[in-house]
Amino acid sequence: MLMGNTSLVGKLCRFIGLGEDHLNLIAEFSAGLLARRDVLAKQFYWYLLTNEETSKLIVSLGEAGLARLMTSQTEYIEAMLTCPVDAAHAEKVVALGRMHHRLGVSPVWLCGAYERYLGHLLAQSQVLAANDEQRLKLDEALRKRVLLDILLQLHGHTEAADAKTREHHHSMFATARLYATLSKVSLALIHATGRDELFRSICRICVEEGGFSHAWIGRLDGGTLSQEAVCSHRDHALPANLVLQIDTDDANGPSARAVRTQRPQVINDIANDASMGKWTSVLMEAGVRSLLVSPLILCGETVGTLVLYSVNSWFFDQDTVGLVQTMTSEIGYALERQDALERSRRAESELAYLIQHDKLTGLPNRQRMTEKLAQLIAGARPSGRVASIAVAIDGFHDINARLGHECGDIILREVALRLSQIVLPSGSVGRVGAARFVIISDRFDMLDGLVGAVMASFEDAVDWQTEKVYAVPSVGIVVEAADTADPGVMMRRADLALTRAREAGGGQVRYYDAAMDEEIHRLHRIRAEFAEALRGDGLELFYQPKINLKNHRVCGVEALVRWRRDGGYLAPGAFFPAIDHTDLMRELDWWVMEEALRHSTGWLGQGRSIPISVNLSAMTLQHSDFLSRVQALIMRYPIPDGHLELEVLETISQKEAEAIVHKLAACREIGVSIALDDFGTGASSLVHLQQLPFDTIKIDQRFVRMLLEAPGNEAIIRSMISFAHYTGRQLVVEGVESQPIWDRLLELGCSSGQGYAISPPVNSGKLMEWIGELELASPDPDFVVEASGFTPLGDQFC
Repeated sequence: MLMGNTSLVGKLCRFIGLGEDHLNLIAEFSAGLLARRDVLAKQFYWYLLTNEETSKLIVSLGEAGLARLMTSQTEYIEAMLTCPVDAAHAEKVVALGRMHHRLGVSPVWLCGAYERYLGHLLAQSQVLAANDEQRLKLDEALRKRVLLDILLQLHGHTEAADAKTREHHHSMFATARLYATLSKVSLALIHATGRDELFRSICRICVEEGGFSHAWIGRLDGGTLSQEAVCSHRDHALPANLVLQIDTDDANGPSARAVRTQRPQVINDIANDASMGKWTSVLMEAGVRSLLVSPLILCGETVGTLVLYSVNSWFFDQDTVGLVQTMTSEIGYALERQDALERSRRAESELAYLIQHDKLTGLPNRQRMTEKLAQLIAGARPSGRVASIAVAIDGFHDINARLGHECGDIILREVALRLSQIVLPSGSVGRVGAARFVIISDRFDMLDGLVGAVMASFEDAVDWQTEKVYAVPSVGIVVEAADTADPGVMMRRADLALTRAREAGGGQVRYYDAAMDEEIHRLHRIRAEFAEALRGDGLELFYQPKINLKNHRVCGVEALVRWRRDGGYLAPGAFFPAIDHTDLMRELDWWVMEEALRHSTGWLGQGRSIPISVNLSAMTLQHSDFLSRVQALIMRYPIPDGHLELEVLETISQKEAEAIVHKLAACREIGVSIALDDFGTGASSLVHLQQLPFDTIKIDQRFVRMLLEAPGNEAIIRSMISFAHYTGRQLVVEGVESQPIWDRLLELGCSSGQGYAISPPVNSGKLMEWIGELELASPDPDFVVEASGFTPLGDQFC
């Protein structure tokens, strides 16, 4: 029977002209039409085998699967010929068309299969029909019946294709929307200046652009996930200030799982998911049906979550999850960049502070104090005056050496605190050196009281462990009119005044005056002129003989430099203050040593073997190239062992001695003698002196010149003689200025000396004349300085 005209099957029957008579005729011959089912099955098999779409299907189906397929096809043909043409049958055929679309079967293949069915049925019709007229009617009925099923299958196929297209369009729209969301989130990541602003922007974009009903970001702190930002697109908003206890109550929920696994968690059916717990009713009331939790990861650690909600169930498919995961990864990278930027800002701030402040005391450093002084000058009254006060702790290096740097640091912090309490708020104080501070103030009327308070603040000791440590200050002050003052010049002049205070013995206060600058300029001028003389031909070596005070025999000579200037000679005391502690002093030391060795080898060539003593500064001895240069000079000017003696000042510090002791020992190994010069003037202990590898002790002339007038000096000299005797060192006295001193020294046991009573320093030529005259005047016929056998040993050489 046929369905009504309004149904699909009715419309198709009317369209192709299929009527009740056609169906009745087919039903009359149906048994005969289906008589050769095996042939129909073979025809379908050959169609499968020869068609490209299905040729590989036969292999995959196997024998049993292929048999089932043949049976189902023959059963379908039987139903087509015998079952009523009603809605139920039509729906089955349409569903079959949908299924073929899902399987990827094309309409062409379907039409080809029906063509095989129709061909078989028409062949059977020729056998069954009684005459041609009946055969033509049966053939017409079969064609229209097969065409009906073809159209029904094509209708189902088209429906499935349209649904797939709509689904694809929807997916493309959703994907495009998510990509737009991701793009806008990326822009927010670029433009956001802070984390709070960034989180609010992300939530807003996810709701307004991504189509999510709600979005919120939580910050993880220990086991608590607290709401940082939230946005809602619905009338029912999420609860304010959401807090999840992910390690207790909500441990099984999606947020806790996302934190633990660092992977997105999806629930597409909230109503039927047991892990939601108490939150099911809350979210359902807000209209939420599905959710996605994606972790926010910073430097490998979960720091929070991004939670997205939808009013639709099964909203979060694989593509959506993938895009959200990409978005949260970008958020994590942005958080890392913001975190790094924040660390960089903090580091820059700390660096800017450290650039302008002293790390130990927290006081402004020299750069900052110069800036503050400039600000003070700029803000002072036109007729005002500004003061800069430099304060230094005398002997601070000795405190460090004796008690350690930890004690030194405590003293510096205590001094900084005391000065700050005195100066503030009427001025500023900063630390501008190892043990040096500077105070600036525009309160000239309070200056005397301020300086007095500074000096008084040092009277109280600083407690260090069980010891009380007293610090002594030296102070340099400069006062300038504000309208002419220059901060850099004022800082320098305060330092200059401080230097003069320390040179006066320490614990002193000195005000700057113009004469100090004149002295500085004079020293600079001398330094420049001396450098020119050193590199030209402006220096000359003089020699002062050392003799045996008993028999007048020559022990050696001491090399003393003279500067030819203005038609005369300047002694070292006139220019050493200008070059001391500069590279010029090192250059001079090497010039003197080379010139002395040149003279010595010249004298050897004349048959005179005379040892030479050369004074060296501590900075030359400490330099890294000292040993190599000494060895090079000795190779260039070969002399006998002991003919070169290096004089080291006894005032050398313990630290300096530790730095050069191995060098002095190495010098002795290559035949260079070591003398300790100006013995008795330093503050070194005997233990310290014992550490130095020296051969000769030279008693300073200040003890010798006052020997007869100051009896105490005699006792000191006696102790020095004893020290030399018991340590196996030779002893030479300087400053033998008169015959009475000479005689008294002999009585005390001093056998070797030098001084003006023997000979003043003379140049090389006059030295040879003096030695010649000494030889002629000597009552000893054996007194001859010979080329061979003259060594610094025995009575002949002290």
